[in-house]
Amino acid sequence: MEKINKEGIFMSGEEVKVSYFEKNPRVCPVCETEFYHEMLLTGGGRLIAGELRNDLRRTYEKSKKYGAVYPLIYVVVVCPNCLYASFNEDFSILNKKFVDDILSTKELRRKYMEEFFGNEIDFEKNRDLYSGAASYFLALDGYLYHDKEVAPTLKKALSSLRLSWVLEDLSAIAPEENYDRLIPFFQYKASELYAEAIEFMQNGKESFDKIKSFGPDIDNNFGYEGMLYMGALLGFDSSKFIPDPNVKANTLVQAKRKISKVFGSGKSSKSKPSALLEKIKELHTNITEELNSINETYGINLN
Repeated sequence: MEKINKEGIFMSGEEVKVSYFEKNPRVCPVCETEFYHEMLLTGGGRLIAGELRNDLRRTYEKSKKYGAVYPLIYVVVVCPNCLYASFNEDFSILNKKFVDDILSTKELRRKYMEEFFGNEIDFEKNRDLYSGAASYFLALDGYLYHDKEVAPTLKKALSSLRLSWVLEDLSAIAPEENYDRLIPFFQYKASELYAEAIEFMQNGKESFDKIKSFGPDIDNNFGYEGMLYMGALLGFDSSKFIPDPNVKANTLVQAKRKISKVFGSGKSSKSKPSALLEKIKELHTNITEELNSINETYGINLN
């Protein structure tokens, strides 16, 4: 009999699977533990793409056979022993000079992870929304120890944003656990990190040459333009919680400047697909209207 458990994992016979463990083990570059990373299976109607949200998150519809599938929870590779974590492409290229620091903070990572997500997280078992959220939480720590060549600040921004998305899913299936209270914090953290990442890209403090995907989700690479858009969108969203009208206006102006750099001629292109261009136009309009409102109310004209 087919059913979905409380973590949103589809439970049925062996023929119905949404993931698999890799055949060959990984070796943690920190503690040298061997482990098997779980990967998402694709095809067979497992993922039914829905709409693209304004924050560029791809939604997925439930399938009759597989139920709800959450692709994001399989992205981060986590050592089950020392809890070092990063995206797949960066996991094995850690600079050895950081090993001692990561090992020395192992118990601290576990402590905070369990405070947020409980003490039943086990990365040797099938992932659920709890361990999926925990993986991004750990990646935020993991990228503290990476060199500038992997653009760690952008990776932290992506981790914080995706963590907020997984927390949305977690809140939907377990509203009594109040994970929705954490969402604004990690969205604001993502906003700060996106602003830093954009600055570091422009001044050369971090290298973006080897970035495989700017995301922000895993189904599309919206490139540098998408990165600027997300920085602007998150800045716009965070401005809603700023009580000081001067600070709020300055935040909105910074957001407007980010998207003005990609607004250009208004024509779609490979780097500016029509889906992104329409969202850029809408955000530009919303920011302009908010700045006009602040000017009318407080006499602050920064437009």
